[in-house]
Amino acid sequence: MSEINKDRYDLAVLGAGPGGYVAAIRGAQLGLKVAVVEKEQIGGVCLNRGCIPTKALIKNAEVVSLFRRAEEFGITVGSLKIDYAAASSRSREAVSRLTQGVEFLLKKHQVEVIRGRGVIKEAGVILVDTPSGKKEVKTKNILIATGSRVKSLPGIEIDREGIIGSDEALLLTSLPGTLLIVGGGAVGVEFASKRG
Repeated sequence: MSEINKDRYDLAVLGAGPGGYVAAIRGAQLGLKVAVVEKEQIGGVCLNRGCIPTKALIKNAEVVSLFRRAEEFGITVGSLKIDYAAASSRSREAVSRLTQGVEFLLKKHQVEVIRGRGVIKEAGVILVDTPSGKKEVKTKNILIATGSRVKSLPGIEIDREGIIGSDEALLLTSLPGTLLIVGGGAVGVEFASKRG
């Protein structure tokens, strides 16, 4: 097992979602030596599989709604063709641009990003399972910002076919005929919203 940066960090953040990366950047702005431990994508659920891609899809739906109502504005348009696969691809591109922006901000503020799953071993020590092996991160302070994840309910477990989670919903390339959404959090509400 190796130790990351024998000098201790002032702050190590578990999770690089909106709570984690904002806290890490602010800590660095205040002069702290900061590291972020992240096992998945920088930006967390909201940026990668939640509010940002759903907002991109909502914008597409809004544009479609406006085209359908074009005559109300004195505009005549030909037949309307909707390509949901292209809309889905556009939402993924928006996510990619924003993720790169967050990574740039972390680098600009000299926040070290440590890729892997971290667990608190003891006070001031995070054990990180990285692609190259286990490493210890020593720090004066730990901030836990591990975010959220999709959860199955007893009796209606996600099978990725008839029952999907929001992660799978964002990867659809065609709209289902009908859809029941269980959960009224930000992501569920945005999936449920309809324009036109």
